[in-house]
Amino acid sequence: MKIFNFIVYFCLFLRCLIKLLLVLIWLFLTIILLIILKPLNISIYKSLPRYFHIGFLKILNIKVNLIGNIHKEKPGLLVSNHASWIDISILSTLTNISFIAKSEVSKWPFFGFLARLQDTIFVERRAMKAAKQKVEINNVLLKGKRLVLFPEGTSSDGNRVLKFKSSLFSVAENKKNYLIQAVTICYKGVNGLPMSRSERPFIAWWGNMDLINHLWNILKLNNVDILVIAHQPIENVFDRKTISKLAWMQVSHGMGLALSGRPKSLNYNESIFEAV
Repeated sequence: MKIFNFIVYFCLFLRCLIKLLLVLIWLFLTIILLIILKPLNISIYKSLPRYFHIGFLKILNIKVNLIGNIHKEKPGLLVSNHASWIDISILSTLTNISFIAKSEVSKWPFFGFLARLQDTIFVERRAMKAAKQKVEINNVLLKGKRLVLFPEGTSSDGNRVLKFKSSLFSVAENKKNYLIQAVTICYKGVNGLPMSRSERPFIAWWGNMDLINHLWNILKLNNVDILVIAHQPIENVFDRKTISKLAWMQVSHGMGLALSGRPKSLNYNESIFEAV
């Protein structure tokens, strides 16, 4: 029995090691292509980070199922719930985007580097920096880019959507030339089976979890199924607090529908929101 357990553990360790090696090789090839293509100003250069994330999730056997459409006709904010570092790769596979992230992310091993590859805007949670950071975000949007905002301010356990902080929505309030689209990310399955409420926090990266250990635990999984619901854009002109509330209702109700097996893309003025 001990020999059998050792063989099983060794095979699992070897599989994780192979996955990790493939990730590093894929990252190395992506960096080489970025170095070669950037001076040539070839259009595919802008899509390389997206292709990296597509390959990265393939190696980890993480499947993303999209309901609805990611709207690309205008620059603006893609607003999402946040439960893990995996969310960055999940959203990056859907379209070419950049992120708004807390300044601590820039210091993370591996993921901080990836964030910089996608022109991530790192923000500090200090009032004195707010005005400067708003200008920086607005300048990026004026260049036609779409930015991802995780307005919960932290990651959750994957079973719920925390209340959104409205401060960063101010960059898009009362502006018709920006598009706000809410997105729900739901962790649905693991190792070929539906993911239970008790299992979901192990896939999510939250609290005081160690990043390296969490990555290793993800490598040990056979496969993970992710459901992404792209809701209808918030098209009318609103102030930041209203935008925050409407986006939260779409994301939160979308999570409830996804967990109950009835996922659908929601309008910002759905009748189900009237009782909220």
